[in-house]
Amino acid sequence: MDSIEEAIRNTRKKQKLTLKEVAKAASISVSFLSEIERNKANPSISVLKRIANALNVNFTDLFGNKEQSIVVRRNERKTLVHSEGSRITWYSLSEGSRNKMGAILGVLEEGATSGDVGVGHSEGEEFLHVQSGCIEFMLGNDRYILEEGDSIYYDARTPHRYKNVWKGETLVLAVSTPPYF
Repeated sequence: MDSIEEAIRNTRKKQKLTLKEVAKAASISVSFLSEIERNKANPSISVLKRIANALNVNFTDLFGNKEQSIVVRRNERKTLVHSEGSRITWYSLSEGSRNKMGAILGVLEEGATSGDVGVGHSEGEEFLHVQSGCIEFMLGNDRYILEEGDSIYYDARTPHRYKNVWKGETLVLAVSTPPYF
């Protein structure tokens, strides 16, 4: 199975797209995309989602075509993304690129943020549930403080971002359809 970096590069080349074209569509610099493809940069999940959108593939396609499994054990969770910059680690709670929805668990370190720019997707809906801690969630121009037990359900096309405002680690469950992650 290809690494994420190899999958991005191979998908881009298969579609005969240049670094410049994909970088522009993903709103990142050509040099950053090149570093990602060479495993010299550790992109956030929002950047990986934008790259997947630019390549017109599901986010899960960047992780290979693993067969669907109905049970994912706690000790078998696959780390999708760990970004030093954003201080967020995402774990897969479902397997298989043919799923109609994707579920992930996010561990947000104190002060962790998805980024300064909200990201929207080309289609779909998303649901986020705060299992512990507290986040500030920006949906378009609206700001929400979500505490333990709170949830938000929204149109994934609306630009959104979030930040851990808890003094400590925050855990969130996120589900999207179609699966972006």
